[in-house]
Amino acid sequence: MYAIVDIETTGASAAHNKVTEVAVLIHDGVQVVDEYQTLVNPECGIPIGITSLTGISNEMVADAPKFFEVAKDIYELLDGNIFVAHNVNFDYSFLKREFQELGGNINLNKLCTVRLSRKILPGYKSYSLGRLCDELGIANHARHRAMGDARATAELMTLLIQKDSQGDIETALKRNSKEADLPPYLPKKVFDELPDGTGVYYFHDEHGKVIYVGKANDIKKRIRGHFSSTDVVYKQGLKDKLYDITYEICGDEMIAFLLESYEIKRLFPMFNKAQKFPTGRYGLYHYEDGRGFHRLSIGKVAKGHAPLISFTSFDRARSYLIQKVKEFNLNPELCSLPATMMKYFGYSFKTSTQEEIDIQNDLVEQAIRAIKDDTQTFCLLGRGRQYPEKSVVLVEAGTYKGFGYYEDADRSFDTIESVKEVIKPFPDNPDVQRIVNQFYNKRESVVFD
Repeated sequence: MYAIVDIETTGASAAHNKVTEVAVLIHDGVQVVDEYQTLVNPECGIPIGITSLTGISNEMVADAPKFFEVAKDIYELLDGNIFVAHNVNFDYSFLKREFQELGGNINLNKLCTVRLSRKILPGYKSYSLGRLCDELGIANHARHRAMGDARATAELMTLLIQKDSQGDIETALKRNSKEADLPPYLPKKVFDELPDGTGVYYFHDEHGKVIYVGKANDIKKRIRGHFSSTDVVYKQGLKDKLYDITYEICGDEMIAFLLESYEIKRLFPMFNKAQKFPTGRYGLYHYEDGRGFHRLSIGKVAKGHAPLISFTSFDRARSYLIQKVKEFNLNPELCSLPATMMKYFGYSFKTSTQEEIDIQNDLVEQAIRAIKDDTQTFCLLGRGRQYPEKSVVLVEAGTYKGFGYYEDADRSFDTIESVKEVIKPFPDNPDVQRIVNQFYNKRESVVFD
């Protein structure tokens, strides 16, 4: 038996929104034999945009039962049946979440009438419920209401059963198929052909535009996780827009992190949240004041003003400067560090007089030489995309320059120029600096003088 379900909700995310209406039709493979419908009090406000779409207002649900009051009836209708819906993961994720919040659960076989329609009834411009039903002559007198959409889906399911000459419904129900977990518009062949290697993957919409970029040590496993999760935050909207997946094998996790960061900034995908916007760097600067004292100070890195050394945060820059002040016995007041603050770090200093300018300036010069030594030039070596290929990442004077691959197992990088012959240039930014620092002690390194 099929339990054909449609729900209305306060929003698109099962993690943050609630059910406002439920309709369930029991279908025996030929016709509907039982039906159930109820409004549900979501115990939260319904946004005006949702009310304008569904017609369900706060006043309508004020006296409706809460979900826990109808949960038993809904569970008994669903239990033992095949859960069917148009874009099934949306409806399933909401009901699963509602039951979980009550300490229960549902674990049912699922069928998606979007995916089935694309296979059994190919060639239509749109497979949205409204447009597909218009094309097929299926009436829906209450669109965007649970029972209206459920009845239209039931008629569509009857047609799909009648037209299923290739056994697509039976195939989709096989235990290892996972067909219903896939986004409604993503061809199963695309998912089946995904690799299990380390790399970067791209989700595309119907126009080919990249809408999400991710990295994974196992691309197929990671993407399966996107689709199987019912804890939907942004993912339902992502699933509804996903038509294709491409990928690039990187071989090494560090390379995958670096490429992902670059692609997010380059493509600005709508469903990525982290790393899209540039974050400021802080640098350590040297200058001479009007009294002849050489000073060190922390400031935001700006174009055309190269710092002695840069950091991904102000706190890191200050911690480094404090370390140098203590190491070289510098006057903290000449390094934008109040003496009162430095006492908390176990450091005190007698304020310099004009006669001590030469002594302090000499100490600052020593500190500057040490700072420049800290801006290392090095490369990190890692795995390639396939044996015997290897990867290499180059950092020159503290600035990330890019990465590349090489196949010569006997190759040794004895000069920075030999590394530059291999790498592809990429821009430096705080995010890639963080990634390089994260892997510095995990990778074989070559340091250049």
